[in-house]
Amino acid sequence: MAMACSTERRRLTYSSTTATAATTKWTDELPPELLGLIVKKLTSNVVDIIRFEAVCSSWNRAARLYTSAPYYTQLPQYPWLMLLILPIPIPDKWSWCPKPPRIDHESRCFFSLAENKVYKMDWKASQDFHGYGECLGSSHGWLAIREFKTMILSQEIVHLFNPISRQRLTLPLRPGKASTAKFVLSSNPSCNNNFVVVVIYDISLGPPGIAFYQHGRGGGNAAAWTDLEGSLDHYSDIVFHNNGQLFALSTNHSIQVWDFRNTYNNYPTKIMDFQPSMNRNVLDGPMTHHKKWLVESMGEILFVERQWLWLGSDTKGAADFYVCKLNIAAKTWEKVECLRGCALFLVRNQSAMSLSTRELPKLEENSIYYAETYQEGDLNKRKQHGGWSEIRVGGVYKFNLETKVAKPYYLTREHVDTSYSKPVWIVPSP
Repeated sequence: MAMACSTERRRLTYSSTTATAATTKWTDELPPELLGLIVKKLTSNVVDIIRFEAVCSSWNRAARLYTSAPYYTQLPQYPWLMLLILPIPIPDKWSWCPKPPRIDHESRCFFSLAENKVYKMDWKASQDFHGYGECLGSSHGWLAIREFKTMILSQEIVHLFNPISRQRLTLPLRPGKASTAKFVLSSNPSCNNNFVVVVIYDISLGPPGIAFYQHGRGGGNAAAWTDLEGSLDHYSDIVFHNNGQLFALSTNHSIQVWDFRNTYNNYPTKIMDFQPSMNRNVLDGPMTHHKKWLVESMGEILFVERQWLWLGSDTKGAADFYVCKLNIAAKTWEKVECLRGCALFLVRNQSAMSLSTRELPKLEENSIYYAETYQEGDLNKRKQHGGWSEIRVGGVYKFNLETKVAKPYYLTREHVDTSYSKPVWIVPSP
C-alpha cells in the first residue's frame, strides 16, 4: 500500500525572523550555555535546528557555534529527496489538467522521508547560481550543481552547495572538453577543510577517466585538477571506503582502488586492480538496459545492479535489483540475499547510499528506495494541452529484496523540462 502523502508544503527560511520587542528581549537574555544545551537536544532532526536558528540572531549564532564546534557529531539523519518543482500528490485516478504546473526556477522542494512532508526551499540568486543549473548528486550533505560558463557546454562550472547551512564553494575549472558524470567527496566540507573531490568525467573525443581536486591545495586554476594514474576506463561509479580508499567500478564489473589516506602532500597510489568473478543471474523475460552502483554499507562494498523489465508501454516501477558483496580476498562478487540492518537509496545516474535501519527505525530493512520519473499519457493528449514538453510522474518506489516486489512509496505529478536534473537523494547536514 502506498504511503499517504501530506499535501502541506513548508517553507524553510534561513534568516532571523523579525520578532516583537518583548520576544526579542527574553530570547536574547538566555545564556549561551543554555542555548547550547537546547540545540544539543534538537540534533536528531535538522529541521528543528533550522527552526531554532530562525527565532532570532542570538539563537542563530548559538546553533551555528554548536554545529561548527570540533566536538559536534551529527546524529544519523533520514534522507530527503530533492525535487525540481513543486510536487502535487497524484490522485487515485489520473486526470489531465488544462495547463501544466508552473516550474519555479528560484526554489527547490525536499520530500522528508521521516516526516512525510514536502518543504520548499528558496534557491536565492545571491548564491550566484539560479535554478538553471543541473544537480549532479549529493555527498556528505552537499550538492554538486553544474552550470555552464557560456553556451559552449564543455565550459562547465561546478559549485558545491549545502542547502542547510547555505555554504557554497565553487570548484576550479577543469582543463579540456570534459563533462562531469559523477562526483564524490572524501569528507564533509563543513567539518574538514582538507577534503578531496573526485569526479568521473566524459570526453567527447577521448576516453573517460577519473580526476581529483584537493581543496586548499593547487590554487584556483585548472592545474588544481589531476587525473588519477591508470584511470582510463569506462566507469559506472566511485565510492570512498575505509576513510580514504577510493573504489571505482568499471562497466565490466572490475574494481580499481586508489589510496588517498595521508596523501595531502603526496599523490594517491593505486593499490588494487582486478576483475572479481561473478555468477551471473538472468531474469526471466525481456529486459531493457541496466544501471550499476557501488555502495559502502555496514563496512562492506556492495555492487547493485538494476534491470528494467520491459512491460510494453507501462514501465512504472518495473524493475529488479541484484545486490552482491565484494570479497577482496577471494576476488569474487558474492550474491546478497538480505540487507540486514540497512536500506539502500538509489537514483539513476547518481551515487547510491546505505543507511542503518537500527539507527533510523522508520526505514524498512532489506529494502531499496529508488526515485525515478516516467512519462504518463500520449503525445496527442500533450498537444491538446498547449504543446508543453512532457507530462511525467515522479516519486519513490520501495523494492523488497526478499519478495522482489516494488511498491509506490511517494508519488508526485510534475512537469519536466529535459534541461533540468532528475531527483536527488541527500542526507541533510547543518
